[in-house]
Amino acid sequence: MAYTSLHRSVGAPPGSVTAEMLAEAVTLGVGEAEDLDWKLDVDDAKNNKEHAKDFAALANARGGLIVTGVREDGADHAAELVGVPNERANRLVGSFRNLTIALVRPFIPAFQVYTVPLPGSPGHSAVVVEVPRSTEAPHLVVWEKDAWRYPKRVGTDTVWLGESDLEAAYGRRFALRQDAQSHLQRLHDELRPRLHQEPGWVWVAVTAVPSVAAPLETASPVNPSAADPIMTHIWEALPPSSLLRAQLTHTNPVVGLRRSIFTEHSPYTGQSSIAHIELHQDGSFGGALNARSSTNNDGHALLPQFNLERAVRDLVTTAALNADSRGADGTLQLHAQIVSNGPVALAERDGSYDERIDSSLTLDFSIPTQAASCVTTEAPLDDLVALQLRRAEVVKQLLLDLTHQFAVADLLLP
Repeated sequence: MAYTSLHRSVGAPPGSVTAEMLAEAVTLGVGEAEDLDWKLDVDDAKNNKEHAKDFAALANARGGLIVTGVREDGADHAAELVGVPNERANRLVGSFRNLTIALVRPFIPAFQVYTVPLPGSPGHSAVVVEVPRSTEAPHLVVWEKDAWRYPKRVGTDTVWLGESDLEAAYGRRFALRQDAQSHLQRLHDELRPRLHQEPGWVWVAVTAVPSVAAPLETASPVNPSAADPIMTHIWEALPPSSLLRAQLTHTNPVVGLRRSIFTEHSPYTGQSSIAHIELHQDGSFGGALNARSSTNNDGHALLPQFNLERAVRDLVTTAALNADSRGADGTLQLHAQIVSNGPVALAERDGSYDERIDSSLTLDFSIPTQAASCVTTEAPLDDLVALQLRRAEVVKQLLLDLTHQFAVADLLLP
C-alpha cells in the first residue's frame, strides 16, 4: 500500500491514489520528487525500454508513483489534471504490466497499475503506476540483446548503477532477508515471556513481518477507552468458528511501545493466560492463543489438533489484515511455533468439541515432541488480503509443517 510524497503533500492516508488526491495536488502545485513522477501522456513519448527503466529505477530507490494524465508547469509541478481517454488508459494499464513481466528482472513484488476515473473530465482517467520499495533490488532492465542495465532514481533523475553500487545493492538484498528472519525471531522472543504457563498448557504463536514496513507517521494513537478500528476490522473478517473470537471478547487495546496489545487480563500486568495479540504500528505482528490442552498419563501435554488449526488460521488472518490496514506492502513473512514448558503430543477432536481430551484421544502415531521446531513461509501481502484461497494455502503450509513434526499427515479443517 503506497505512502509517498503525494500522500504527505495532500494529507492522505496510505492507499491507492484517488481523483480527489490528484485534484488537490494540482491545486497545491505539488512538485515531482524521488518517489513521484508526473506524465502528461506517455503513449508516444517513450519506447517500451524507457518505461521499464522508469519502473525499475523507482524499485531500486525508495519506490513511488508515476502518474500519467497530469500537465506540468515547466518546473515539474502539477498544473492541470487532464487525464487520457479511458480506452487508451486501459491499454496503458495492460501494456505497463506486460512490460514489467517481460523486461524487468527480478519481477517487482507488489507492482500495481490502475486507472483513476476523473469526474471533472468525463471519459478520461489518470493512469497510476505504483512501485513499492523493493526488497528484491537491484532490478535490471533488458536494454539490448544480451545486455542488461540497472537504473536508479536519484532526486527527479534516473542514473545507471556502477559496479560498486551493484555490490552494495546486492549486499542490501541479502542483508534484508537476514534481517527479516532476525526480526521474526526477535518478535517471538519478545512474545514468549508474555504467555503465562501452567503444566499441560500449550500456546500456538505466530509472528509476521512485512518486507515494506508501514509508515509510522500515519499511525493513530492507541486509545484504551475505545474499540480499536483495525482489530474491529479483523474481528469482522474472522469466521464464526474463530478461536480468537472465542478467547478474546473485546477489541479495546492496551498501550504498548509502538504497538496495541489485546489481552483478556484487566488490568494487564505483563502476561496473558488465554490470548495475547500485538499489532505493531509498522505492520509487524506477534500473537498467541492458548490451545486449552491437558496432560495424558505419560505427562505429555495434549494439543487438540482442531485448536491448532483454528489458531494458526486466525493468527495468520490477523497478521495479514493488520499489515494491510496500516499501509505495509511487499511480502509478508510468517513464523509459527508451538510453545510449551514440556513434551507435547497431538490429539484429535473425537465427538463433540466439549468432550474431555485425555490419553484415549491421542492420535495414532502421534510422536510427543519436547520442543516443536518453528516453521516459516512467505507470500505477497496483497494476495493474503484479497485472496482467501491464497491465505488458506499459506495456512495449510504452516500447519502441515507443524503437524508433520508429530508424524501426523492429515489436517482436520478443510
